[in-house]
Amino acid sequence: MKQVNNSFRLNRYLARSGIAARRKCDELIQNGFVSVNDKIVKIPGFRVTSDDKVVCQGRRVKPLPFVTAVLNKPCGYETTLSPDTQRSVLQLIKGLPQGTVPIGRLDINTGGLLLLSNDGDLVHRLTHPSWKVEREYRLMLKVPPEPDIIKKLRKGTYLGRGEFSNPVSVKISGKKNVNIVLHTGKNKEVRRLAEKFQLDLSRLERIRYGPIILDGLERGSWRILRAEELKKLKAAVDLD
Repeated sequence: MKQVNNSFRLNRYLARSGIAARRKCDELIQNGFVSVNDKIVKIPGFRVTSDDKVVCQGRRVKPLPFVTAVLNKPCGYETTLSPDTQRSVLQLIKGLPQGTVPIGRLDINTGGLLLLSNDGDLVHRLTHPSWKVEREYRLMLKVPPEPDIIKKLRKGTYLGRGEFSNPVSVKISGKKNVNIVLHTGKNKEVRRLAEKFQLDLSRLERIRYGPIILDGLERGSWRILRAEELKKLKAAVDLD
């Protein structure tokens, strides 16, 4: 949650308390259902602190603790929290607190590691390119890759006007498998690299995000990060 002088926007405070999505929280505030220290407040951006008494529809509320989890996303699910589609990862993360969002995206045909968190600062840093957090993908190909293609991949290439993809590493990981590590999360970057170099993909998986791996997590399941994992993840983006 974005903090300024140890204060929070009221709509974010409510959303973090599990009341509803932020847009719905805006409506509750504007319609006079929320009070701060026994006074009705109708401004969603009104700033409150953890010491303030915030009441919504007659019930005092407090923000839920930060939670960061990892999901082994199956193919066929979209990285969206829309309740209007059965293909949303929302169907897979029931039990996580309101306000938990995906960290980055995996397209509908890409499976594997997807981090989720309700810690806004952590989400922002892990997705912002300036922090250069590594993402590792495994490309499973229909035929073994040519050595020349691997050499060209390692040098990087332009994917479009002014859009250069420069892999951190490219390694053969099996007869028909290639692992690619990127610092960036451009839209469908790995698939575009595969298309550029005419690599015929059978399947694409993300197997690592920063220091986090799936560690035997079953397909379609999620788990809360262990304390040591979370410590390493925060250290990767200079958060205590």
